[in-house]
Amino acid sequence: MKNKLMLALAVSLGVFTACDTDSSKIEFDGAGDIYVRCQKIEGETQFAPVIYAYGNMYMSSATVAFEDEESPEISLEKIGQNATAYALLPKAEDFTTTDLENGVYNFTLTSTDDEVLNVTDKLLDIRIDPLEISTFEYDKDEHSIEIGWGTVENRDIYHVKIATEIDGRVVYSSDRLNDNKLTITPTSAGWDRNYDMKPGTTYTVSVSAYKFENSNLQNGYHINQESVDYWEIEW
Repeated sequence: MKNKLMLALAVSLGVFTACDTDSSKIEFDGAGDIYVRCQKIEGETQFAPVIYAYGNMYMSSATVAFEDEESPEISLEKIGQNATAYALLPKAEDFTTTDLENGVYNFTLTSTDDEVLNVTDKLLDIRIDPLEISTFEYDKDEHSIEIGWGTVENRDIYHVKIATEIDGRVVYSSDRLNDNKLTITPTSAGWDRNYDMKPGTTYTVSVSAYKFENSNLQNGYHINQESVDYWEIEW
């Protein structure tokens, strides 16, 4: 899953090699991002890591390790057919009441031409409370959704999306929000018009509060924490 919070890097890193028309050598560049996903699960605040790596060229692998020399190296998985992005996304069993260790995480990106790039991302100790959906009304006939959620202090933005599953294909993505409520209808902006919603299919609605590493740099690859809550609908 890459929603539009995550797309800024492609611009900042420049065009991909396929767009190189002057045959000049493009320098292999990229970035890594690790952040905390926080949920209220059975009344407890639980945490899990979300890890992404991005390159401006096709990559054969991407790994990450904490700055402690004894920490294991973790291999990320290619996102779909897009070999310019790799990720490690948490499953339900990955969430624990133990928060992630703050500090520097070292990424090793390897291009398909065997060029190696080392980049880092620092996980800060800034945390925000779990977001909780307070109201959710879905009209199945009209396919309209009314959502409300509790205030998360010190967050930078809220964001709502609908996906085929958690971290699945995003079929609706809202703008960045400051309000604590949102109405979604089939005519709302933000739908993936290349995807046909399937009657009888269950979709996951998520409401997230994001805290960025730097509130002045609110890009998709500068996330420090995501606090999120989910609801399911049957289309």
